[in-house]
Amino acid sequence: MGSFGKIAVPSKGKTLDSMVDDRFARARNFIIYDSEEKEIVEIVNNETDQAHGMGPKIVQLLESKKVKTVIAPSVGLNAFESLKAAGIEIYLFSNGTVKEALEKLDHGELKRMESPSN
Repeated sequence: MGSFGKIAVPSKGKTLDSMVDDRFARARNFIIYDSEEKEIVEIVNNETDQAHGMGPKIVQLLESKKVKTVIAPSVGLNAFESLKAAGIEIYLFSNGTVKEALEKLDHGELKRMESPSN
């Protein structure tokens, strides 16, 4: 795997076989995977029910965990701007497992997100 550092993936479960969550800021969990150690280093449970402003809060949390890369199906404007400001790269992936997303990133098959998706 390339040097993507710690990678955060929004997930519906807590394993590499879990499906990637369609939502970024409101994902149930974030799996944080170390691309050099090739293992899950942390699972962050996202149990918030705030109505607004979740994107930047999640980005702050991921930044505090030293995440360098995010893989997600879509990222809204506020989260996108916060990720960019934090120097975290975003790659697009949907309809698959966390493991598939990580493999596709490693093989250079994911598109880097250059603008917010919604």
